[in-house]
Amino acid sequence: MGDMSNYRISNFETSYRVRLDSRRRPTLPTALLDEAGIDDEGVELVARAEGPGRIVLENPLSLLREVQAAIAAEMVENGDTTDLAMELVAERQFDASLRQ
Repeated sequence: MGDMSNYRISNFETSYRVRLDSRRRPTLPTALLDEAGIDDEGVELVARAEGPGRIVLENPLSLLREVQAAIAAEMVENGDTTDLAMELVAERQFDASLRQ
């Protein structure tokens, strides 16, 4: 079957085989980090289990934006007229606190 160390599973994603060391730490391939736009050494990521055998790593700011978009879509769908300007100020303050 040949080398399957990295292989394409769709038009948008490439998968990489990763092994855990004796301390259960993975070493992520540079190509994977580059593809995900994670290029800073020591960058903090959010990790979560997404079902059996699946772990997702995300940049906290990307995760925050995804949650904010989901909340905004829900608000629009429910006709919520919350003061979005005040929410924006709160979001920017929260973003700034993540960078510290």
